[in-house]
Amino acid sequence: AIIADDDAPLVHSVSYGWQGELSKIGCTKSQTGDVDDDFQKLAARGITIVFASGDSGSGCTSGLFSSCSKLYPSWPASSPFVLSVGGTRFIDQDKTAGEMATDQFGSGGGFSSMFSQPDWQSTAVEHFFSVASDLPPSSAYDRKGRGTPDVSAFGQNFQVENDGEVTGVGGTSASCPLFAGLISLLNEARFAQGKPAMGFINPFLYQNADCFTDVVKGNNRIGRSGNKVDKGWDAVQGWDPVTG
Repeated sequence: AIIADDDAPLVHSVSYGWQGELSKIGCTKSQTGDVDDDFQKLAARGITIVFASGDSGSGCTSGLFSSCSKLYPSWPASSPFVLSVGGTRFIDQDKTAGEMATDQFGSGGGFSSMFSQPDWQSTAVEHFFSVASDLPPSSAYDRKGRGTPDVSAFGQNFQVENDGEVTGVGGTSASCPLFAGLISLLNEARFAQGKPAMGFINPFLYQNADCFTDVVKGNNRIGRSGNKVDKGWDAVQGWDPVTG
């Protein structure tokens, strides 16, 4: 519907995804390929698609007596034609103390076995592997796969108003629309100067990483319910598969 609409919104926020074998939700390789083709068409039209990176951390699903053998970043957030947004919280719940990766739930991230690593993020990923330690076994992920998330935003104890009451919620489903809103504000500023929309924003963000606050505390060895899992990633200096 968006592809056929000549006046479609220029930024879309999507809080949906799956961290696991796609066959378990009835998705075939052909179907996921078709979806990715459509994302590519939207990117070519100058439309920004923003996806929550998931709330299951590294995507490590451990059994009662076994550890996970494979890590699953969220799809469709792992498509190279969308922007993937992870989650952060305030250190010590103090807004003046900086941010760290969420720990009420795991900020979704890792390396896709479905999509190759785009050129625009290869330098950032190479740097990650040069400084990271305590890595999962190489058999659990594809080092040359598309890395997620690209960026992160506040997503734990996120304040919303519900039925007249202010309450805290959590999830990359909060981080994602927050970042999408920032992109819309960038577009507005660009339009005022006669410039086009940001469109496919991923290469621009990686080329201008110094514009962002680098989150270097926390990890995503955390499941959806805040439970600890045995494999995952650490936030480090520069890009990482926890907070981008």
